[in-house]
Amino acid sequence: MNHTLGEYLYLAMGECNGHKVVMGIGYTYEYADKKAKQFEKASSGTVKYLDVSVVKTGDKTKCRTMERIAD
Repeated sequence: MNHTLGEYLYLAMGECNGHKVVMGIGYTYEYADKKAKQFEKASSGTVKYLDVSVVKTGDKTKCRTMERIAD
């Protein structure tokens, strides 16, 4: 994806007790992914990392979903 830094937010999404939760937010996919993996590890499996939602800055709905990168 070729865009200006700050144009999109990347929200790493997970599941906790049957609820969808935000695990990490970043201006890049890599940062959101890194933080979600740290969150998942720190939760000892309580929170499961699912995917990354891409939201255009200022919008309220996601424009696409990206699969997580495998370890």
